[in-house]
Amino acid sequence: MPQILIISDSHGKYLNSHRITSNYQIDNYSYSGLQWLNAYNSHLSLFSLIKKEPFSSLLFTTDYLLFLIGTNSVRTHLAPQIIDQIDQIFSFIYSQYPHLNHQKLIVTTCIPCFKITKRFPTVTSLMNNIHHYNYLLFILAHKLNFRYLQLSVPTTWLAPDMMHVGFRHHHEFADIIISYINNLYIYQNLNHHHIKRSPEATYRRNKRRNMKQKLIQRENTLTRELSSCWSYASITLYLKSNGIRYASLSITSNNSLHLRFNNQLHLKYADDVLPLGIFDSKNYIQFFQHHQ
Repeated sequence: MPQILIISDSHGKYLNSHRITSNYQIDNYSYSGLQWLNAYNSHLSLFSLIKKEPFSSLLFTTDYLLFLIGTNSVRTHLAPQIIDQIDQIFSFIYSQYPHLNHQKLIVTTCIPCFKITKRFPTVTSLMNNIHHYNYLLFILAHKLNFRYLQLSVPTTWLAPDMMHVGFRHHHEFADIIISYINNLYIYQNLNHHHIKRSPEATYRRNKRRNMKQKLIQRENTLTRELSSCWSYASITLYLKSNGIRYASLSITSNNSLHLRFNNQLHLKYADDVLPLGIFDSKNYIQFFQHHQ
């Protein structure tokens, strides 16, 4: 029976600490105030917890590891700093527990929080940090190959403290997690009992997938004017240095660059990073002066 280990902050208290179904077993450990990394209190630092018992042993036997963490971190740290922490923690997990590679780690997004702090003294600054964190987490999930669980929690679910889920919505919040786990089991079960296709059927399926992917990329295309000094190699180097995840690119005879993306999130990021006129001769010179 697949075993699923959940390590969570106080949001995990809305889930049962132990749950057994005919398909899987869940063990949930919840710690109020838990952060990804806490340099001042090891008891509230996930990185410290997983290096000690019982987790140093539990991680050897669990099939999936779900992290319901984030709120306490985004209230005290900038989003890029937290993402670096997660990168460090997951590199450790992958090295010590290789069976958890390949999408066996699951990370939830951070739900809305209006409880301001000294670091983020306004609701706007705090929510901007949360949105930035969720976006960077999505990017990191693709980089490190872990699962990204979107928690679509309306602000109307928040308790009077503006940080936790209100009592009336505890069950609904828990249902989001359990529904995801149920679907995860079904997906894995279907993959395990897949029907072997003939080469012809596989070719037709792949052809349909490619057509669908091309249509998605056509709908998520970014165009920028291009100075003649920019070559294909220099463009790809520039895009890579700015962390732009594109599916394909093409340069037309009228010096226009067309970047195609697999989703709107990557398109929006590129649109923000690449203002109009970015590929003129002046920016070309500046870029390569800094990369010599």
